[in-house]
Amino acid sequence: MTVQGRLEALAARIEADPAALAELRADGDGLADDAEGAASGDGDRDAALRWRIAVVRAVIADPPDGDAVRELYGELVDRYRDQPVRLAALRPLGDDIRRLEADGTLASSLVARSDRRPRRP
Repeated sequence: MTVQGRLEALAARIEADPAALAELRADGDGLADDAEGAASGDGDRDAALRWRIAVVRAVIADPPDGDAVRELYGELVDRYRDQPVRLAALRPLGDDIRRLEADGTLASSLVARSDRRPRRP
């Protein structure tokens, strides 16, 4: 099975059963990192994004602490900051997080992040 196929299968499992995240996280994160490598195609990169979004949604279902969801979401925004199409795919997730915070279902938190973009002279 290809990296893309394996990632899609793992993402589908945690989309169906968020509790499976604990069992699958290490494998899925490793595959996602591989899928975003220099020699990877768009299908692999799309599968990595699907995996990462599924991880955030699984954490939303059972957050370990008040900062976990915002921290993961912030990491995704940082990771895809220079990829407008993938960044746009994160907007619905951000909207869901804000809605859940507003209705009190999810803890509202502010995660301070440093600017990781290269500084230009």
